[in-house]
Amino acid sequence: MEVSFKNNKGQVLQGVVHEPKKYTTAIVFLHGFPGAMGGTGKRVCTGLAKKGFLCLRFTFSGSDTSEGKFADKLMSQEVKDVKYAINFLEKNYKYKQLVLVGHSTGAIDAALYAHKDKRVSKLVLLGMINELDTGVNYDFTARQIKSFWEKKHIVYNSPGDWVHKKKLKKAFYDEFFTLSVKKSLKKYKKPVLIVHGSNDQAIPVKDAKELAKEIKARFVLIKGAGHNFKPKTKELISRLSSFSR
Repeated sequence: MEVSFKNNKGQVLQGVVHEPKKYTTAIVFLHGFPGAMGGTGKRVCTGLAKKGFLCLRFTFSGSDTSEGKFADKLMSQEVKDVKYAINFLEKNYKYKQLVLVGHSTGAIDAALYAHKDKRVSKLVLLGMINELDTGVNYDFTARQIKSFWEKKHIVYNSPGDWVHKKKLKKAFYDEFFTLSVKKSLKKYKKPVLIVHGSNDQAIPVKDAKELAKEIKARFVLIKGAGHNFKPKTKELISRLSSFSR
């Protein structure tokens, strides 16, 4: 079912709720950058709903059909969006526990947010970096970083992947050096699962392994899976289902 809710700025965010007939656990899925709630989010939530989980996926402010400008995107604002997504779910549905699942940049957002909200019972990080100040090089090329410094913005394109042709201000880049996923995760004292694909071409497996070891999280490597976990979505859903019970 298509839904919408407002964030702290009053911007309307678009989402979809997958609601099975019976459930006790709710899952909120956070998408990556610069994408939206479709793709991986749709595949994962559809699969989880079939296994008896309520699942909300939504598009962050500044992306696709949600309100806000892409140029003004910030990870810190996406983290704020998460709170309002959970508020919406809590107000409109009844469940016993909530699991926060983030993919790629959505995993960063989930890591930054989880310790701030006691409603988050468990945390899952998919396709996760080790830390922001090193992970910045996975999102931006040397030419793009140079443009951030010289022009204070870039026109975001990722040949062969994304062709947005939209301006993105340097403030987004700057947050890779002012925020820390490790510091945030060490404040979260509940179960954490980190899942990575062995064929992930966007983020090295070693990043996820090192992070899992440092924060004492459970780590699962899915053989043959890429960054979006194709063609192993079924195995991913099985892993998420087992952890989220």
